[in-house]
Amino acid sequence: MAQRNVNSAAKESSESSLSTAQILDLYNWIIDAPDSCSADDFIPSADCQELTAFDDHGPDYYVIWLRESKPVAAGAPLDGLFRIVPAEGA
Repeated sequence: MAQRNVNSAAKESSESSLSTAQILDLYNWIIDAPDSCSADDFIPSADCQELTAFDDHGPDYYVIWLRESKPVAAGAPLDGLFRIVPAEGA
């Protein structure tokens, strides 16, 4: 099977200048935001940047997605937890 690039994939975390602590802080802010809503899954749009922080004490990892440098969602995929921030004006 030939490998091909997929342009619709979210950007990788290595392109971020945020530290792990900053990613986790933003993750907690999204999870605790009173206007964020739960989702069974989240599929980011092509223009989202995905930032990942790994847990030092186990296999868990935490993800936030940004669009135009604004948070749109957070998740703990291994736990099936996703929270979405409503768009402005929604």
